[in-house]
Amino acid sequence: MLKTLTDSFTVPKHFLAFFGISLFSIIFSLFTPIWVQNLVAIFGILSFGILHGANDLKIIAKKTRQKEGTTGFKFFVLYIGVVLLGIVLFFFIPKIALLSFVLVSCYHFGEQHWSGRTPVRLNPFVFYFSYGAIIFFSIFTFQYEQSAQIIYQITGVALAFSFFWIGLVVSFLAFLLYLIFSKRNLVHYLLELLLLVVLVFLFTNASLLFGFGLYFVLWHSIPSLNSQLKYIYKASTRNSLIQYLKAAAAYWILALAGMLLFYYFVSVPENQYLSIFFSFLAAITFPHAVVMGLMFHSKDSNEE
Repeated sequence: MLKTLTDSFTVPKHFLAFFGISLFSIIFSLFTPIWVQNLVAIFGILSFGILHGANDLKIIAKKTRQKEGTTGFKFFVLYIGVVLLGIVLFFFIPKIALLSFVLVSCYHFGEQHWSGRTPVRLNPFVFYFSYGAIIFFSIFTFQYEQSAQIIYQITGVALAFSFFWIGLVVSFLAFLLYLIFSKRNLVHYLLELLLLVVLVFLFTNASLLFGFGLYFVLWHSIPSLNSQLKYIYKASTRNSLIQYLKAAAAYWILALAGMLLFYYFVSVPENQYLSIFFSFLAAITFPHAVVMGLMFHSKDSNEE
């Protein structure tokens, strides 16, 4: 059996717990005001969300077989430079920046969720991308008004509802065709489809930020943390988690401080808070997605 870094919660030992949390989140969203949902989402994104991308330099060091002290500063400067470049792109060419973020994130979300669990005989690129596209187009479709407003604030482009709906249908068909042609793990795939249905209910009833936040933290960041612990420390244990937190602390604090200083010194209209927030997440996603891709393609990823 293929051993992989990815530890999806659709396996029996995790499925019921995560499925239950997802259902509870739907109920929570039905009975709590939007500001409470947004507060919970922001806490999750700023903690687990940013944390799961805060140890990329350690992954690079292992991938390149370098001691952290020898090239650590060079990688750090390069990494921060890419983040700053992402921020600059959002200021000067926001259309290209946002499109790039969505395209990269579609593949990144799919890769994290499915890496090592797809038939070798089929090229996984379209599968990874279509799965991530389902997530994004589901958010854009079922939270159309606020999503369209944020996209317009960032890019100045007004997109019709039909654009997102058609994108969702096409992405789902591509995903479904891959499942059909793979002809394996059908029960596992049915569980995945069930979880996607739960996500749709969440995106429909929760606030945009809470729906995205739950997916980003529960479905993506926590499994990603587990994958990274296995790659860096060869085990997902309490001690490895403590080591991870210590190593990630500096970049995590730097990212939080940078965002807080921006909001403090730059006058941002209240109705554009979310636009800036998502632009910030996008800027730090670019280098992280590349690093995770390198990690999943490393021969070390299947050594366990």
